[in-house]
Amino acid sequence: LIANRGEIAVRLLRAARALKIPTAAIFSTPDDAAALHARFADVAVAVGPPAPRESYLDPGRIIAAAKKMGAGAIHPGYGFLSENAKFAAAVEAEEGLVWVGPPSGAIAAMGDKIASKALARAAGM
Repeated sequence: LIANRGEIAVRLLRAARALKIPTAAIFSTPDDAAALHARFADVAVAVGPPAPRESYLDPGRIIAAAKKMGAGAIHPGYGFLSENAKFAAAVEAEEGLVWVGPPSGAIAAMGDKIASKALARAAGM
């Protein structure tokens, strides 16, 4: 499942299709349902009302959509929840789902300037 929309989602869907990986998309409005990313995916499902906070930014709705569609993995795309360590951790903890992205710990560490600088120094950078 690609947890995003627009050009980023289309690029990910094309890459998955080239690799013969079945794809799933999400949408929130009738306009999104007719958008290229939703039409290009093998399956697409609504995740909530038009407000992104209640759809594209709601980890619970996205995980529920993935389970409903029988998805084996969630790719966050770019923006929205891609840098949300709690979302990544929720997907990592969900039996039967794989998080396609940096581990939640890495997202959390890089989101904290002090911690990320300490990690960089420890790595000799």
